[in-house]
Amino acid sequence: MNMKTRMRISGFAVFALFSATALADGLDGNRYGQDRQYHSEISAAQTYIALQHYLWPYDPAQRQPMTIIDVRTIEEYIGGHPPAAYSIPYPHVFNRGKDPNKGEYIAQPNAEFVKAVDALGLPKDSLIVTVCRTGSRSIGASNLLAAAGYTNVRNMWDGFVGLTRKNTLGEELDLNNDGKVDGKDPYSGDLDGWANFQGLPIEMRLDNERLFAPYANLYHTAKGER
Repeated sequence: MNMKTRMRISGFAVFALFSATALADGLDGNRYGQDRQYHSEISAAQTYIALQHYLWPYDPAQRQPMTIIDVRTIEEYIGGHPPAAYSIPYPHVFNRGKDPNKGEYIAQPNAEFVKAVDALGLPKDSLIVTVCRTGSRSIGASNLLAAAGYTNVRNMWDGFVGLTRKNTLGEELDLNNDGKVDGKDPYSGDLDGWANFQGLPIEMRLDNERLFAPYANLYHTAKGER
């Protein structure tokens, strides 16, 4: 067995181990200290590893059922989202900042959110990962799904954009080690979410089958947030 083959097998073994961990484990709380009815937390990195195993498994027989639900607004979703993520906004569909220059504010009723997820036809025990901007709105969405009988819902605790992290002295950390801390830029390397410090792939393409159907027209007319 040559070195390249051994490295490939070893790499797969590590990959499989982390994939299993991503599906089986999760953090116990959420970063906002909110009530948790859902299964557990999961990090952006764990979600990405699990996504690789779902989309491109080494052994197709080991494919794990997994769905990412992006609960951010339509503007946020079209500005970039995790690959293969469904857009089912919660608790508001459009105009997160209630800025009249950006269009009408559209709320998302709890029942309509659950109904949209139910329409995906997912098994109640399948892995569902919810994601929002920083891991707050997705907590409420996860709790709703748990109350609706979904038993394996994970909240992406660091979110798509993320927040700055602090040391024990309360000082913000320079996560990307560039000599400065910038937590104000929504796409700064010092924010800890999927799109920033994590450096994970961002999908810009819109797949009509993954959009929130009642407001599908807004995805093609709204200006995305970057």
